[in-house]
This record gives sequence, C-alpha cells and structure tokens, in this order.
Amino acid sequence: MPQVIGMHFVCRSKLNVRHLENGSFESGFWKVDPRHASNVRYVYLHETRAQTSYLQGEVVGCRTETYQGKRRFVFTIRPTEGSEVWVGKGTGEKGYAYQ
Repeated sequence: MPQVIGMHFVCRSKLNVRHLENGSFESGFWKVDPRHASNVRYVYLHETRAQTSYLQGEVVGCRTETYQGKRRFVFTIRPTEGSEVWVGKGTGEKGYAYQ
C-alpha cells in the first residue's frame, strides 16, 4: 500500500483551526484512517477543492479527540509559505497525496 505523505482538507472559514503561541496551528477535527494519520508529513487547508490552500505546513504532532461524539484527529502543523493545489481523487472533504 502506498504511504500517504500529504493531506488536503476543505476547511471553510478556518473552522476549528487554532493558532498556537509558538507560531504553529492545529488543523481542526478530521476523520482519517489511523494508518494514514501516523505517517502524514504535510497538511493543506482549502476553502474549496478548486482553490489553492490558504494555510499549510509540516505536521509536527497528531492526537485524537472526541468531537461531536466521534473520534477525530487533530494535527499540529508548523506553517510554510506559499499555497498548493488540491491533490486527491473523489468528491469528499479530504484528499491524499501518496509517496
């Protein structure tokens, strides 16, 4: 199975994104396969799949939390400059970049 190295999420209006004092940010709450969550290197947040990312960076931490009664992943991210186009197939709110 190819390894997921990047995740793209549709995250409108920075829903549940939290900026941290050290300059990093938290991604909000995402339903992700645990196998992929433990290996991901980068996360990209987009308003829509058609727009480039507005916030992105290197994953420096990952944890699970209960959100609306369900187990979800929260990624801690060190931001990077620039923006990226959407990667991934399907029609959902997330896309995976594989190595």
